Amino acid sequence: MGRRAIVLLVALILAGLAAWAVWNFMQGVQEDAEDAQAVTNVFRAGPGGIAEGQEGSILVTDFNNGGSLVEESTDEFEDTPPDAIQSAEELRSILTGKVAAGPISEGSILTRAQWTEVSVDVIPLSEQIASGNQAITINTSNVQGVNGFVEAGDRVNMIITLDIEFDLIPLDGAPILPPDDGGTDTGTTDEDEAETVTVTYTRYVLQGLNVLATGRDVRPDEEEDQTGQVEADTPTTGEDGEATAEEEDTGNSTTFTLEVTPDQAERIVYAFENGSIWLTLVPEDFVEVETDGVTIDNLFGGDLLDAVFPDLDQ
Repeated sequence: MGRRAIVLLVALILAGLAAWAVWNFMQGVQEDAEDAQAVTNVFRAGPGGIAEGQEGSILVTDFNNGGSLVEESTDEFEDTPPDAIQSAEELRSILTGKVAAGPISEGSILTRAQWTEVSVDVIPLSEQIASGNQAITINTSNVQGVNGFVEAGDRVNMIITLDIEFDLIPLDGAPILPPDDGGTDTGTTDEDEAETVTVTYTRYVLQGLNVLATGRDVRPDEEEDQTGQVEADTPTTGEDGEATAEEEDTGNSTTFTLEVTPDQAERIVYAFENGSIWLTLVPEDFVEVETDGVTIDNLFGGDLLDAVFPDLDQ
């Protein structure tokens, strides 16, 4: 075999090896691209997220009934946390009998590490309600709810402001109206002028209500040192499963669960359906006080009608 033939053979072999290397490289690139596009089944925290201490069994039941506390979803395989919960069977197995070790933000992927055993028995809230009473939950704005300073176990008062319509009350045989300014006749009769008016009235509606819980923080039982403590503190996780910085503590929740009688429950519902509610936080030695309430007439500590229209009775 001549020298040229040997050189040609070597060149062909090298070309083949180069082609094979290029093909092998492209196959690896294609596989990496396909892996990057692969998706896997995951479960995410629903709207509002999941509070610390939330019972997993409640979430499982809600999911089985088509609720939205936990939502089934998908995620890119390479971005999914290695311990992500990926099947309904796994969800039931991991969450049943456990609680959330920390808050889980809305849309975050649920993982095994987020759930832990309860270190002590959790006392059901129903067992903390006195016989004959009930629990009712209300929600206020941050300002109307004492800026989050109300703790489970505190007592609060409830003030309502609402508009009341009633017929004009005669004063010395005449309706309470501003003095006649001598204007032109409007064509209305005395009967028309005696239409109903609306008076804004503010007054305590209930006082000394026991706060069973704020958000999901339940009032501790007097016979127990701790209730519902979890074994370990697990950092909050974001959508990528990585630990995220805790949000700034802005105080307790302004969602309150109160212990009330049936009559008080009805009054509370009526108040929230028809008026504006403010809460006040009271000390342990608080004693109910009787008030007359406030209207525009006594808001400034006197008879507003006499102050504005001193010559009305003259």
